[in-house]
Amino acid sequence: MPIEKTFTNSDIQELITNNATGDFKKRNTALIVGASYFGLTRIELSLLPLSALMTESGKWYSTWTLPSECSFNGEPRELYTADHIIPVLDAYLSWLSAKKIGLSNLSTYRNHNPEMKFYVNDKLEEFALTKRSKKLVNNRVSYQARTMDDKLKSFLLKTSIQGATPSTFRDSWLRELYLGGCKIKDLMDVSGYKTQSTIVDKIKPKEIELEKVFNKIYSRISFKK
Repeated sequence: MPIEKTFTNSDIQELITNNATGDFKKRNTALIVGASYFGLTRIELSLLPLSALMTESGKWYSTWTLPSECSFNGEPRELYTADHIIPVLDAYLSWLSAKKIGLSNLSTYRNHNPEMKFYVNDKLEEFALTKRSKKLVNNRVSYQARTMDDKLKSFLLKTSIQGATPSTFRDSWLRELYLGGCKIKDLMDVSGYKTQSTIVDKIKPKEIELEKVFNKIYSRISFKK
């Protein structure tokens, strides 16, 4: 059985710190937030428009809806932006403005096109999707987010984190929500997963953590010699 990994707070900090370098540091931080805090799939990260996150007046929604056309299962779902995340989004949007990405003549959305893809690649273009096959899945064409996968992998390569993959970002998000007290039904709603078994598989303790668990059990008990 393969060893699985979920991120700790220190892992996320290492990801952000080690990738907050060079001209793309604002984008990198914002993209790590999108993957690990918003819990978006790689396809959703690629398709997310500015208008989902921001009001016409230029304020970030505290509660927002991922559009059905962006969602991996074709259904909208409600997500959240906490106050401590807003500075990351502000810094990234300012960086986009400086790069003249997605600018509009309109005064709404801080002078940006509301339909612009929020995350851009190293060519300052939207992350491309690759059509998986001509076969429809749930009446929708199936795509792969290879370029987004490659970018998230490049973030991981700059850290000491072992055993993580692009999927680890979302799996860790679900586990953090569960450990924070969210119920299974709430996790199904916020993630878009349809079955409890899928959620349970994501949040159960991972093999790589078992040794740590054993090391903590009764570790403060004083045993008589």
